[in-house]
Amino acid sequence: MAKIVSAISMSHVPGALGWADAPSAEQRQRLAEIHARLKQCIDDTKPNLIIAFLDDHFENNFRNLMPTLGVPISDANIGPAEYMMEALKFDKQHSIASNAGIGQLLLEKLIHGGFEATRMGAIEYGNNLMMPLVFINPEFNIPVVPVYINVFSPPLMPYSRAYDLGLKVREIIDTLPDDYRVHFLATGGLSHWPPVWTESAPEEDELLQRMKVYQTIGKEALITDPTLYTDFAQYEIDMMSKMEWPLGKSHPLVNEEWDREMLGRFEAGDVDYMRALTYDEVEERGGHGGHEALNWVALMGAMKGARPEYVAYESVPEWITGMSYLAYPGQE
Repeated sequence: MAKIVSAISMSHVPGALGWADAPSAEQRQRLAEIHARLKQCIDDTKPNLIIAFLDDHFENNFRNLMPTLGVPISDANIGPAEYMMEALKFDKQHSIASNAGIGQLLLEKLIHGGFEATRMGAIEYGNNLMMPLVFINPEFNIPVVPVYINVFSPPLMPYSRAYDLGLKVREIIDTLPDDYRVHFLATGGLSHWPPVWTESAPEEDELLQRMKVYQTIGKEALITDPTLYTDFAQYEIDMMSKMEWPLGKSHPLVNEEWDREMLGRFEAGDVDYMRALTYDEVEERGGHGGHEALNWVALMGAMKGARPEYVAYESVPEWITGMSYLAYPGQE
């Protein structure tokens, strides 16, 4: 039986890599201390496998074919995607080891267990994985098997379903041999309103309309719009400087009240609250980026509703995100 040695839920943002110096020096120091503590968790527990609950930022899946749940089957995946390297300040791509056998096991057992999972092939990561790994596993030397949850293209899975997904993934991972030391990772959230196209996006906003094309047809759009992601990053920087989304509209970038309320519920192990969350509630209070909480709820299920041992929070409007962190002790 595999050993579950630790688990982390943490925000992912391009700004933490692309415009890392935007927050104040004091806040950057606090964030550095948070990230150092999470890295120490990995160093101390020494996992040899990471199961990551992630969402796709239209690196691999697009609105013309968007699975609610997907499992990539490959022995390695690339990150970051080439068109994101400049914005994320990477000078080269990295090959992140995976495990095709474990991916296949998850896919089969999820489907047989009543989850409509989609088989994906080798994928490209964005800041969804690359930013967290820079801080908690900068050597990129621990294999990562991702489980993708759709969070940006409604309809989304219910929050109760995400919790049940985590329970099922845990049941499957528990069957792995004793020599597996598994770390569960969930990334994303909490509150934020990223510049991806949604049904409510204003038609006069040029960047969001360009994003609509890309989110719909995929990387073919980059042939005629090669600077899209660099412009996307600049748009986020402009959002920060003007403190509004979309540009010219009045809208908060971070909802600290909701973030802290959510962290309090996670800290209390309030499974009933998380299972009862609704799409509309999260959309209203956490934004369309707040649905990345689905990843966190799935990890909560994988940890069987356990209470985390470490909770940290920083509201960082410069990165247009409520930077949120949980760390769970191991379960053997």
